[in-house]
Amino acid sequence: MINSLLLIIYNWFRIAFGKLFHPGRYRVHWIQRISPKCALKVYDKGTLEIGRNCDIPPYCDLEVHRKGTLKIGNGCCFNRFVMISVQESVTIGDRCMIAPGVKIFDNSHQYNPENGVNQELTTAPISIGNGCWLCSNVVVLKGARIGNNCVIGAGCVVREDIPDGTVLTVRQEKTLRKGEAR
Repeated sequence: MINSLLLIIYNWFRIAFGKLFHPGRYRVHWIQRISPKCALKVYDKGTLEIGRNCDIPPYCDLEVHRKGTLKIGNGCCFNRFVMISVQESVTIGDRCMIAPGVKIFDNSHQYNPENGVNQELTTAPISIGNGCWLCSNVVVLKGARIGNNCVIGAGCVVREDIPDGTVLTVRQEKTLRKGEAR
């Protein structure tokens, strides 16, 4: 009981400071289950919006850069080691479940064969619908749009549009050989 009360008080102060330092751009409901070990970072003119009744455990890293916007709907549940990096826009609908190790990036570094990789970024918005489940170690890349009520299976990399009600899985071929020396 005391630990829960201390967590609520800590989050209240944390949210109050966020609202103070980022007026109008830090829209987080006052009572949330956000671990003190979760990083909520807003840089420059970024905007962070977290709906009601969300659960964000330790070791999640949510970063909003430049003029980016991160919107998380009501009733979303994250698991450990989720990373979201926003330069432009990431929108996550209501009642989504985000499993351990999920990475969401609306940006990537520019590359060309003559000069290699550089620090300049290209961006495209990401949209994840309501009632989605992103299973362990899913990676969502810039420009992806995932419809409502989708399941994205463990280990998938998403960079395209996924229609409503889709279950996306990775096809893996396995070969078992008995009795061979290694």
